[in-house]
Amino acid sequence: MEPIDFFTAKERNILSLFTSEDRVFRVPDYQRNFAWTEDELEQFWLDFKQTVNNTYDSNYVVKRDAQPHFFGTILLIEGDNCFEVTDGQQRMTVSTIFLKGILDISQRLENYMQKSGIHSYIVPLIEKNRYGEPYQPRLSLDSTIDEMYRNYILKSQSKQEREQYLHINPIQNSNSSKERLRYAYEYLSSKLEEDFPETLEQEEIHKKLYAYMTVFSRYFMLLEITVTKKETAYTIFGTINARGKDLTDSDIIKNEIFKAVDEEKRHEIKAKWDYIIDTIETEDLTDYLRFQYASCNGSVKKIDLFRVITKLLSQNDPMLYLDQLKVEAEWYARINLIGTNYWSDDIISKLKAFKQLDISHSLPLLLASAVLFNTESEQFNRLVNATLVFCFRYFTMGKNSVENLEREIGKMSKDLRRGAANIDQTIMYMKTLTNDTKFYTDFSTFSTKSSNIAFYILCELEKKKRSGVIPLPHSPGQHVEHIMPQKPSSSNARQNEWGHVRNNPEYREFVNRLGNLLILESDLNKRVSNKEFIAKKIIYLESGLAYPNEIAAIHSIWDFGSITRRQNDMAIEALEIWKYI
Repeated sequence: MEPIDFFTAKERNILSLFTSEDRVFRVPDYQRNFAWTEDELEQFWLDFKQTVNNTYDSNYVVKRDAQPHFFGTILLIEGDNCFEVTDGQQRMTVSTIFLKGILDISQRLENYMQKSGIHSYIVPLIEKNRYGEPYQPRLSLDSTIDEMYRNYILKSQSKQEREQYLHINPIQNSNSSKERLRYAYEYLSSKLEEDFPETLEQEEIHKKLYAYMTVFSRYFMLLEITVTKKETAYTIFGTINARGKDLTDSDIIKNEIFKAVDEEKRHEIKAKWDYIIDTIETEDLTDYLRFQYASCNGSVKKIDLFRVITKLLSQNDPMLYLDQLKVEAEWYARINLIGTNYWSDDIISKLKAFKQLDISHSLPLLLASAVLFNTESEQFNRLVNATLVFCFRYFTMGKNSVENLEREIGKMSKDLRRGAANIDQTIMYMKTLTNDTKFYTDFSTFSTKSSNIAFYILCELEKKKRSGVIPLPHSPGQHVEHIMPQKPSSSNARQNEWGHVRNNPEYREFVNRLGNLLILESDLNKRVSNKEFIAKKIIYLESGLAYPNEIAAIHSIWDFGSITRRQNDMAIEALEIWKYI
């Protein structure tokens, strides 16, 4: 048995990749959609420009020490009529887009022979063009974007034609592979147009185009791996993309699902996978896969996700797993407030609070709650409230680690899913981890530099008082005010302001304490600035909110003791706001 029985590996440049043996390539539907964004496109352009500079001198003469650029690996499955692209479709797609961009620039050439020479070199790289035969691109993409790829990029001859195409076929989702494909063409075209300004003379355009065309087609090198069996390709793909590094996207997992099912089911997998993408409005499903797994089986680290899902697929029917992912994607979208509003105003406000507090680690338990109790509104509302209270007490106030939070959320989610605990038992477990005594202690000493977290807490406290204007959502209309200012004035004339505290080493500790913060209308906030307390009090009285008025009425001086006493009072109020029901 020899390696050639499983695969062959050859060095290629772009020219030989696309034209050797007059080959055509197809990206199957089960592959990831086009994913390159500005970051990858920028790196591609920088690599290209560097290779041009390393290859040609200023007179477009090839340097003796010219070096090629290694562009990456292409993994192909050899078929009867074409090669199936298992890995490398991003590079191949961008290659044809870039070649089309160079071809478009060549339309500026007035000399017919020069234009024809560029045309006859590039066109065979992007299309299999035989006289009398139907149009056939060298590369066909997956069904999601192939029609746009052909008509918007390869066939369009002008900006007007592309605009007309988008007018008839508008892109609905700004985060879709179609939008990324459009952006890739526009990005690379704009870079080429910058390098070929309208003022460039004809001879310079021709020399430069020839250099660009030659560098990209001959000096961009690839390692091509070709196999005859899909199973071998899947194994190599998984090894290339997963071994020795953290899982960064969900495409490797999708590859494992495809590898685990029969050929005839793969189009069905593609359809379901795309449905999930459309439902949660992102093509990287890694977070969803991780949180959904944690919701059913307990917490899992990102680095372990590929391993645990591969094991899950080996022990269960992959199609049933995918069906579950599809159904629960709708609930995942709803708890993330994606799409139209589904919940009551009260639930929506709580789900927004998770985002404001940046507690995405709560999602496994929220997902379990939605899946299990969505038809029981009272039970669902109760569990959402308990989850928010728990995360706020345990994570925001208690400052436990993300790892600890994920472990506890995963445990509670798994127990609920498997019937090992009901809602009452789950909430009782939350209470044991975040009892009132500990919460009071944590709250009474809490400080934060996050305006989002501070605003959320102060807003809830203000709403409980109900004696003035109800705070608006966090917006430019209202700001978080530091009563004892973050930076007292440094001018000589104002050195006496805050003199009783400003030089105390405790100042930095107390300035971000909750007891030193309040919400204030933005116009008043600008006026109080970093003034001394006696001046701030007068402006506080103009506020429609409760706390500014209360502080102005009660306090004659503001110091560390004032902050401590106020925060202790706030902690008592907090016990009534963030309580389990």
